[in-house]
Amino acid sequence: MTTTRDTPAAAPEPPPPSFTRTIERQLVHRAAVSEVFVTDLLPFDGTRYLAGAQLPLAHGYYGDHPRRPAGYDFLLLLEAARQASTAAGHQGLGIPMDCAFLVNSWSIRLDGGTPPPVGARPGELHLRGDGRRVQARGGRLRGAVFDVDLGMAGRPVGRVHIDTSVTSGEDYHKLRFLQRGSTPPLTEQLRGRLRSRPADAAAVGRANPVNVVLGEPAHTGEETSAQVEPRYDNSALFDHTYDHVPAMVLCEAARQLAHLGGVPVGTAVTGCQARFLRFAELDSALVATGRPGVNPGEAAPDAYHVTFRQDGADIARIDLTFERTATTGARPDPAQTTDRKARS
Repeated sequence: MTTTRDTPAAAPEPPPPSFTRTIERQLVHRAAVSEVFVTDLLPFDGTRYLAGAQLPLAHGYYGDHPRRPAGYDFLLLLEAARQASTAAGHQGLGIPMDCAFLVNSWSIRLDGGTPPPVGARPGELHLRGDGRRVQARGGRLRGAVFDVDLGMAGRPVGRVHIDTSVTSGEDYHKLRFLQRGSTPPLTEQLRGRLRSRPADAAAVGRANPVNVVLGEPAHTGEETSAQVEPRYDNSALFDHTYDHVPAMVLCEAARQLAHLGGVPVGTAVTGCQARFLRFAELDSALVATGRPGVNPGEAAPDAYHVTFRQDGADIARIDLTFERTATTGARPDPAQTTDRKARS
C-alpha cells in the first residue's frame, strides 16, 4: 500500500491592488501624507504581499531632473519599495509599530537598462514582495529582509532587495547614546547650517538648489570628493526628524558626486548597491569620495563607486550603474564649479 502526503494548496492570488487612496502614513514611517506613495497592501501566502504605489507626475525632489524624456527616478522606485516593505513588516510579519527599521544594505536593478518612462497619467507601480523575519538566538527579533519585484503596465520594471535590523524605539535611543557617549543632535535643530558652500545645482543635475546635498567638490586624479551637505529643510529628504543622515540621502549624495565626477547629468541611474556600516552623524564632517568604473568604448563613466567616511571610519559604500550613453561627459572644472546603520 502506498501512502501519499497531501500537499497544502497554495494561497489564492489576491486581487490587483487599488490605486484610489494611500495607506496610513504611520505604516510607512512618514509624517506627510503627500510623501506616502503606497496605495494598497495585500498580504497573502504567509510572508508574501502585493502592493500598489502611485508615482507622481511631478514632485519637487523626485522629479527635479534634466533627463528628457523624463523617467521615474530610481530613488522614487526604491522609496515605494521601502514603504511597501515597511508596511508589510508591520502587517504581515508582526513587527510592532514602535520599531525602527535600520537599513544594513539595499539594492535596486532596473530592467532594460533604462528607467520606466513618465506618461500622461500618474504611474501605477505593482510591487510583489516576499519578507522574512530574522531571529536572534532565543527567538528575539533581530531584523527583516525583503525582496520586491516591480512592474508597470504588465511589464517588469526591476527588483529591490532590502536588509534591515529592527529595534524598538526605546532600544534605538539607548543604542545611539551608547555609540556616541552623548545624545545626538536632531535635524530640526540644524536647519540652515552648512559647513561649506553648496555645489552648483546644475552640475549635480538639479534645478532647485534645495535638492543639492553636497558641498563644492575637489578633484584628485580620477577621484572626486565633497562634503555631504544636505538642506535639512528639504521636506522630501527629511520628512520627519532624524538624528543622523538617512540612507536615502547618502544614495542621493553618491549620485550627485558621480555627476561631479564626469557622469552626464542627463544620464539616469539604473542600478544601486549600497551597504551602510555606521550611523552618519549630523555633527561631524561627512566626506564622500568617488571614482568611475571601467567602461570600455564609452565617452563617460557608466558606473561610479563612492565611499563615505567620517571621523576616520567608513560609514557607507555605494556602487551606482548608469544607463549607457555615448554622450561626452567632461568632468566639471573645480575652478568653475561652485557604529551602525542608516535608518529609513
